[in-house]
Formats: sequence, C-alpha cells, structure tokens
Amino acid sequence: MRAWLNALERWFLPSRCVLTGRASEHLDIDDTLVAKWPVPEAVCPVCCEASVLGEVCGHCLTQPPAFERTQVGFYFAAELADLIHGLKYRNQPAYARLLAELLAERLDTTGVEALVAVPLYAKRRRDRGYNQAELLGQSLSKITGIPLISGVRRIKDTPSQTRLNAEQRRRNLQDAFAVDEKAFSGIGQIALLDDVVTTGATMQALAQSLKTSTEIKTIQAWAVAKTK
Repeated sequence: MRAWLNALERWFLPSRCVLTGRASEHLDIDDTLVAKWPVPEAVCPVCCEASVLGEVCGHCLTQPPAFERTQVGFYFAAELADLIHGLKYRNQPAYARLLAELLAERLDTTGVEALVAVPLYAKRRRDRGYNQAELLGQSLSKITGIPLISGVRRIKDTPSQTRLNAEQRRRNLQDAFAVDEKAFSGIGQIALLDDVVTTGATMQALAQSLKTSTEIKTIQAWAVAKTK
C-alpha cells in the first residue's frame, strides 16, 4: 500500500531537485549531479580507508576497531557537502529524508537488527534544535524497516572535532558516551549512523562503549559521506 501511495504521489507531484529546481526521476535531487559524486572504491571493508585490492588494511589487521564494517554512500564533496551542511548548520531538517534515501540505495542491510544514531550532547542538540544523525536514522528506519534505538547518551561536551587530528579526536571522545544496557537486550548486530565519517574516532568510541556495556557481537558504521 505504501509503495502504491508513493507512486501516486510521484505521479501528481513529480520530484524536483532541491538544489537546482529541475525535475528529477525518483528522488528530490538531480540524477546527473548524483552520478558525478565520487564514491568509495578499492577501500578496506572495515574502516573504508584506501586499500588497493579492497581487502582489510594493515591497520585494521593489527589494531582492529570496535566495529566490524563501514559503509558510506559517497565521499564528502560537491553538492552532497552542501546538502549535509544545510542539514547540519543551516536549519534544513527536511534534507535528512533525501540524504537517507541516497544512503539507503547504497547499503547492504543484511543482518542488521537496529540502528543507533550518534548522539549529540544535550546543549548542542538544544542549540541546533535537533540531532541530524537522529533525523537521518528516523528516515532510514522508515525506508529499511530497521528500528532506531535511543539507547545511548553523549555525556561529555566535547569540543568540535573539525580541526582536530586523529589522536586529538580520540582523546576528545574518551568517556563521552553512556549506554542503556536494557535498550540493547537480545540484539546481536547493530549499525551506528552519522552524517559524515572523518577519522572514525567517533564511531570507534561509541562502538567501544557499546561492546563494553552490552552483548552486541557485530557493529557496523554507516554514514552518508566520508572525507578523503
């Protein structure tokens, strides 16, 4: 029924690109723009860093992270960066649905039982008015049918990660999350969700907290985009 209603809506209200205003085939973004966006290829399946043969990289072999797989839709570039910045900094929460749709088309969701949006510290969420990762999670949950769980809080008001290197990011995130163990009872595989992955430090800190506090066996890291 939902698919039929969506098709009917598209018939009466054809999709238009939120950036150019031009008609688009199936999403609210010009397909010719999306086709030009760079995507991760020949990358380590664990951390999504470059790996010539697309095999697990040396760093993940010698120092495995707390998550077992990373999936991202695109590299953080071009018009996609404008959409993410609009969602995150320019009060455009409606972009979350479009970004979730774009990500969903590139995900392998096999075996994932629950989604966990990377949480914001309470003050930062109040200042922004929403958590962009949670909005993405709500939309992605509707698309995939995978439930979104609110079982993690950010208890440390960490400074912005934007200008920090990998080591500084790791130190910045020590003891940053608190986990509600009951929320994850009986769940063995989850995916963490954020808008952008840079060094993976946030995903690592959150995955480590979850592995320490729960019986979860497998954690994936999902994001709309990754910086190069």
